[in-house]
Amino acid sequence: MLSPAEVIYWTLIGTGVSLLFSWIPGFHIFNILAVIILIAPALMPIEAFPFFAIGALVAFVYLNILPSVYFSAADDTLMFLYFPSQRYLSMGRGHEAATLTIIGAVGGTLILTASSPILIHIMPIVRNVFTPYLHVILAGVVLFMFMSEWQKFGDVGKTRLERFVNAWKQNLAGIFVFFSAGTLGFLLTYRQVVPAEIAYLNLTPMFIGFFATPWVILNLLAQASIPEQKVDNSVATSPRNILRAYMGGGLGGYIAAFFPVITGGMGALIAGHLTAQRGDDMFLVNQGTNRFVYYVGALFLLMVPTLHLTRGGAGWLVGSIYTPKTYTEYYMAVGAILIASGISAVATWFLSMVFAKSINRIGYKRLSLIALIMLIILVYILTGLPGLGVMAVSTAIGLVAALYQTRRSYCLAGIIFPILLNMTGLSDWYAALLGLIQGVLT
Repeated sequence: MLSPAEVIYWTLIGTGVSLLFSWIPGFHIFNILAVIILIAPALMPIEAFPFFAIGALVAFVYLNILPSVYFSAADDTLMFLYFPSQRYLSMGRGHEAATLTIIGAVGGTLILTASSPILIHIMPIVRNVFTPYLHVILAGVVLFMFMSEWQKFGDVGKTRLERFVNAWKQNLAGIFVFFSAGTLGFLLTYRQVVPAEIAYLNLTPMFIGFFATPWVILNLLAQASIPEQKVDNSVATSPRNILRAYMGGGLGGYIAAFFPVITGGMGALIAGHLTAQRGDDMFLVNQGTNRFVYYVGALFLLMVPTLHLTRGGAGWLVGSIYTPKTYTEYYMAVGAILIASGISAVATWFLSMVFAKSINRIGYKRLSLIALIMLIILVYILTGLPGLGVMAVSTAIGLVAALYQTRRSYCLAGIIFPILLNMTGLSDWYAALLGLIQGVLT
């Protein structure tokens, strides 16, 4: 077992490595962890990898706020694309949006660490109650996503027919995106596009295409310019709104961390309807809290000695080589989260000021072009030419979601749809329908 000094050391190393990369648009810490896991035995004691991963994951949650605010490139847990963050940026308040989200992430840190003694006793009971019904819950969440989408263009048009068509274009685009993304994800489960030794990167180009490249491309095509950003370090909110946002974000984050495949964005959608939160400031704080509890909480569940629940990419990667077994490791993980969160919050806040002051000097479109080139290079290095082909297809699907202003969350069908088919025993039927295997469709 590691000493406390060794835990701090490896937590700081993980935090530092993540701070170097997590501000890059389209970057995901899972890619770095997936590469490091191959050489981890030569770099560190195996029991150190969970704490390295905690530091890296916490820093990613904070630093990745910056591209979501300033570059509009993010994963599904950041639901505010085309919502509050872009409004703040267009009004010269990008730093304020980042600060509010950082405040939310700090709240997520406090919620997760303060609830750690309760997790030991409650989570095993929750797992036993819900596990038999996971496929029903997942199907219900997907259905709720479709039912709860607000038709933005239902009042556009001179006649009833025009208004009907305009309203349903958005919904039909959502259905198309869901099943297109789901089919692509299903195909990738049957036809691996990367070498077997890096099979865990098979879905990486798909998700970069869904959630990063479409928004960078739209930035390049857009005519709008980014105004001068204010850096006055003040935020327009109230303690009451922050506490309410903490409650909603914590609930959504725990839902997403516990239930497999449900992501932070989907958890926030459910929690947002349950708690009826409104207002841009609450939305941004909520998202910071939600994604911290989702990302870090999913790994933290692996550390619970009475649970050892594997959820999320980081949990799967860490659990594949080492599973913490003692209460000492569990409470050391609590300390690691607090240390990494404190460093990352301060670093993100200062970097946000740098971004706000320099974004106009460099040029928004130039930055977007650099981001697009970096994404292409990243995918090529990790997965080669086949990965670039997958990224091109998934980018087209992601652009449909953007152009028709339907939910980006439908792109998560890339993992939801194959798992639902597997849970319901329909995988072989759908594979035969697509001609992937020989079989009789009945």
